[in-house]
This record gives sequence, structure tokens and C-alpha cells, in this order.
Amino acid sequence: MSQRTTFKLGGLARVFLEPRDEQELLAALHWVKSESLPLFVVGRGSNLIVSDAGWPGAIVCLAANFTGADWTEVGASVRSGTRLTEFVVQAVGRGLSGLEKLAGIPGTVGGAVFINAGAYGQEFGDRVVEVKSLTRDGIWRERSREECGFAYRHSTFRDNGEIVVSAMVELEPGNVEDLRASVRETQKARIDKQPLDLPNAGSLFKRPVGGFASKMVEEAGLKGFRVGNAAISEKHAGFAVNLGGATATDVWNLSAEVIARVQVSHGVTLEREVVFLGDF
Repeated sequence: MSQRTTFKLGGLARVFLEPRDEQELLAALHWVKSESLPLFVVGRGSNLIVSDAGWPGAIVCLAANFTGADWTEVGASVRSGTRLTEFVVQAVGRGLSGLEKLAGIPGTVGGAVFINAGAYGQEFGDRVVEVKSLTRDGIWRERSREECGFAYRHSTFRDNGEIVVSAMVELEPGNVEDLRASVRETQKARIDKQPLDLPNAGSLFKRPVGGFASKMVEEAGLKGFRVGNAAISEKHAGFAVNLGGATATDVWNLSAEVIARVQVSHGVTLEREVVFLGDF
């Protein structure tokens, strides 16, 4: 899984499946269930760290084939494996506003729905009209925005295990050049502030109530703090980075030590945002 995650580490998956269409996805789920294997669904692996011991079940990846969007004058029906930034750039090119601040987030549309991805005051869930999903038992669902339970870094899909297959989004008309300028500004801010030159999985911790995880980590003196070949970024204390040859265990132990030290320094228990899959 080191080749399938942005942190570039982790062990083997027992089975890795890339269905080409909805029919193959349904068949894959039936097969996984018949084999009594645990199941995990991924896009580009941008918020995921798989245990060094690997994953004893099946991983279904939608990033290769569930891509593209069908556009309308006010939005699109977009498939879950589509790169989020690619979708945002296409929307901006059509003069559609509402997601431009999400440019540069490295995940897929499915991931954006699943965690209600957000940045700079915009959240993906705010633009969702309907989500098409598939239950682990092979039943198709169509959920309205209200039924998706969007909240900070959360959706109903984190609770019910349904697989996000596509989303219908509605945007607002805007000036193309202004929107493109906003995308450039957003991407420049990411480059300036985030350690994009090193493998990472985005924000390591969720934003705690009443503050920011990165500020607390920095105030605890943990910028550059290292366990093995994993470290808190010198550039942005909210990120952990792979310095080269880091293991999943390194990152887990790093996060555990940061949680412990911030608890002492600030009386706040940070919650991991990155998904750690397997045995830790």
C-alpha cells in the first residue's frame, strides 16, 4: 500500500480490487462478502496510513475508473474517483463558484464527501444536492444533503459504511478570471505554508474545540519532532512527513507522543484525522 497512499509507506493488502464500473463494484462486494473478508474502500489514499503488518482483507479502489463529471448549467453529477482539484478547476473554467478554495486538496470527490472536506471557509457538503451510494450488502441508495449528515470533517458515510459512488453538486455563477485568481491564490498559500515537497497525509489531527491543532503542537515545541523517519513538519506543525524510509509504526508513535505532550501542555486531547488502517 506504500504505492497507493500519499505518505508512501505501509504494508501489503491481501486483496486489491479496481472495479471498472458499477456492475463490477457490485460483484466485488458480493465476492468480498462471500470470502468473509474485511473491506476498506479508498480513492487516492491521501488520508490513509496502512499498518506495516498490512491489511488482512480486501481494498476496493475507485480512483482509477470511477472518474469524470456530467455537467449542467449550475453544477454536475461527478463520480467519486475524480480528483477533487481536477473537478474544482473544471468548475472554475465553466464560471461556477463555491468550491474554488478546495483547489489543491489531494484527495478525490468521494473522499471529499466522506469527510466533508473543507478549506478557507468552504466545505464540499455545502454544495451537495444528492449522493449516490452503495451499502456493503449491495443496495443502492440516493441520499439528499440533509440525509448525508454533513458536519466538520464528518458525514453519515463515516458511520454507515456506505460506499460513495457519485455526487450531484450545485454551484453558483461567477467570473471565470476572478475564480481562477482565487484558485491560484489558494494553491500558492498551500505551497507556501504546507510541506508539499515531502510525502504526507494532510492534517494529522482534527481541529479541536476552541483552537487549532497546529498552533498547539507548535506551542508545545514539537515542530521538527521526530520518531524514526517520521517527523512533525518544520514548515507546518499540523502535518507529519515521511523524511524517507518512515514506517507506519513511526507515524503512529509520533502521533501518540504528540497527543500526550499536547495534553500536558494545553489540557486538550487531539484526535487523529488521518485514518490508520490495520494493527497499530
